[in-house]
Amino acid sequence: MDEAMIGSLIASTLRVSTPLILCALAGLLSERSGVIDIGLEGKMLFAAFAAGAAGVAFGSTAIALLIAMGVTVLLSWLHGFACVSHRGDQVVSGVAINIIAVGMTAVLGIAWFAQGGQTPPVSNEVRMQALMPGLVEAVQGIPVLGQVIGQGLLSHNALVYVALLLVPAVWWLMFRTRFGLRLRAVGENAHMVDAAGV
Repeated sequence: MDEAMIGSLIASTLRVSTPLILCALAGLLSERSGVIDIGLEGKMLFAAFAAGAAGVAFGSTAIALLIAMGVTVLLSWLHGFACVSHRGDQVVSGVAINIIAVGMTAVLGIAWFAQGGQTPPVSNEVRMQALMPGLVEAVQGIPVLGQVIGQGLLSHNALVYVALLLVPAVWWLMFRTRFGLRLRAVGENAHMVDAAGV
């Protein structure tokens, strides 16, 4: 296996794992707070569709990201409202979100764009670009490891690096802060925390 192939493999692994890392961190926070979030896949699907549709409609990466986050927060609020406020079954609510996401994105894709479950291709101006393109070109000239470092580690947009930095940040939040202690306590025994006045 040559350096270019190794660099390409590392790059695709990091690129594809970014939404999964972000989703896993959201699931961790939800699980530690006492809510089982089976609907993470549906929320990712809704967010991806919303980001693509907003990117096509508005032509702005920032607006597309904000709309995707807003859709996900709204679905999380709906899941929490059904499960916590109305004592609904968390697994049933999560599976319902997944099923609705699969159907609704297909229906909206057909209705809005005449493409089932897809948005039209997003222009390069709306796509997130590599964070350090000049550094990538400079590093790729280094013998042996240039392709691996340049293409594999430095050719990504900001979200990849944010996702990787969030892993230790969420660990620190959960196990080294007062908020994390309270969140874990609520997930373990909410009635005890309520009785303690936290």
